[in-house]
Amino acid sequence: MLRRRADSERVWGFGGNLMTGESDIPLTWGTQLTHAEHMLAESGSPSPREESVELLGHLLGLPVSEILSRPQSAMRQADARRYHAWVIRRAGGVPMPYVTGHLEFMGLDITIGWDSPLPFSGASQLVEGALEWARSRAPDQLIAAELRTGCGAIALALAALEPRFTHIYAVDTSPQILALASANGARYLLNLVIHWVEGETLDALAEPLDLIVCGQFDPALPPFNGQLLARLPAKLRPGGALMCVLDASQAEEHMESFRNLVPAEAQVWTTPPADGALVAVAQLPRAPAYGA
Repeated sequence: MLRRRADSERVWGFGGNLMTGESDIPLTWGTQLTHAEHMLAESGSPSPREESVELLGHLLGLPVSEILSRPQSAMRQADARRYHAWVIRRAGGVPMPYVTGHLEFMGLDITIGWDSPLPFSGASQLVEGALEWARSRAPDQLIAAELRTGCGAIALALAALEPRFTHIYAVDTSPQILALASANGARYLLNLVIHWVEGETLDALAEPLDLIVCGQFDPALPPFNGQLLARLPAKLRPGGALMCVLDASQAEEHMESFRNLVPAEAQVWTTPPADGALVAVAQLPRAPAYGA
């Protein structure tokens, strides 16, 4: 095991006599990328070149274009060791955001922790569906809520991309995860719009809402296995809507469950499928007296 580790370090250029700074090959961006790409390819990565460059870019805090244009740039031994560790983690199957501590989502760079839930499959479609819905509305001030916000990516994207959302409640059970999500909101100056709320349901929110987004629909899991869907008239303004994501492979089965759970008077539709997911929408009637 020690021999294998020593051989690996020599390949990466930081073997030899560390006291005198000797090494087998130069520590440059180009050589490090070459060995990272080889290791990631062996691990089965479908895009080893892109991943190796992305990892080095995050490590050095530089754009990809600069790294690729300067392959002969010298690399500090401490950075090379850290890069080696990152590549090993990624080759072992650790998701990229957990390796770098950063998540790219809808044009935002979101800092995450090791325990921050990553956006689910279809999260970007949910954001796009919510943006399209908001832009079709007459009011220029909309109030939204996201249940089980996790790292806060969806709430942050909605606040950053659509000024019609003047208040967004991002609800989650973990105060630690909410604290990190709130720090991202502060960095983007979005906490004037987003209110991070510890909880599991909308019971803590007395204000009526225009839109609720709540992740992937599964009738067996929270929040769908409770009374949320049946209580939509009490939580939404007239014309308000609920949005969630369906797995395209189970869309027909889950859509039937979704229709049976929402109020009978709600208008229900789905967006076209994309990347294996589609968005289900249940919108209440716009009649002013509804729910009074």
